[in-house]
Amino acid sequence: MKKGLVLYGNGTDYTVSYEGKDIIARLRGKLLHTTKRSHHPVCPGDSVKLVESGEEFVIDQILPRKNKISRPANYGIRKEQVIASNLDYLFVVASVFSPKLNTGFLDRILAYSNMQMIETKIIINKTDYGISEEEQESIDGYRQIGFEVIETSVTEGINLEKVKSAAIGKITAFVGNSGVGKSSILNSIDPDINQKVKETSTYSLKGKHTTKQARLFPIGKGGYILDTPGIREFGMWNMDFEDLKNYFPEIYSISPECRYHNCLHTTEPGCAVIKAVEKGNIPIFRYENYLKIFDTLYENRNLYFKKDR
Repeated sequence: MKKGLVLYGNGTDYTVSYEGKDIIARLRGKLLHTTKRSHHPVCPGDSVKLVESGEEFVIDQILPRKNKISRPANYGIRKEQVIASNLDYLFVVASVFSPKLNTGFLDRILAYSNMQMIETKIIINKTDYGISEEEQESIDGYRQIGFEVIETSVTEGINLEKVKSAAIGKITAFVGNSGVGKSSILNSIDPDINQKVKETSTYSLKGKHTTKQARLFPIGKGGYILDTPGIREFGMWNMDFEDLKNYFPEIYSISPECRYHNCLHTTEPGCAVIKAVEKGNIPIFRYENYLKIFDTLYENRNLYFKKDR
């Protein structure tokens, strides 16, 4: 079987890495209609079966995905847009200075990546500016739960090699709000990566770069970095508000101790999770973020959650 890795594309034509070179492959027509719920059937990271048709390659089959990042195609439209698939690592990048640490953003992504079983690491950047007591408590809280937190400083070169070594040979996505230093970290991994992204971006009327399509970029020592538009805004597609508790590991582990087996850990009597929060066994910021995400999922339950068929 001829197997390729989709790097980018849209509609019917895709750039695919095959046997060490990039080729253009056309999507077989039957794959455009595999599901009415998917905005595009193929995305960066997909492993595909290729066949030759005359002088061109055709994508004949999309091989099973081990994970994916999705969002609603457009707000209010119940259609899935798969942004990327088959990630080995997801790095969530935050900072302690301009902008300050945003645990709400982190926890939204951590819950989603847990659902998709994507190994996720937290990067806390700009540590050379100093870490406040509140931020240190949050960092310690994540480590207490079991997340790997890498404290970095591009200015002082702290832990950049650790991030780089993790990305080599893997398909990796870096997610972070504007200003956290994501581009500087990527530059430390591969000095050419930001230029590659820049060259494939388009200019908006305001003169700002706006990447319209997700894309995998090869890095010097092997592996790929995912660059994607609006990844930090992705909705929690296919996550049921009732299942959110399963994706907060510290809540999931205590759930069996609740009085009711279907406890949602919001206001229920006999909730072991609420008691654990009161005792300080679960970081209060994590529980508060859980409640906020829960409310969002409940309010958007008809948009985000649809059983796979």
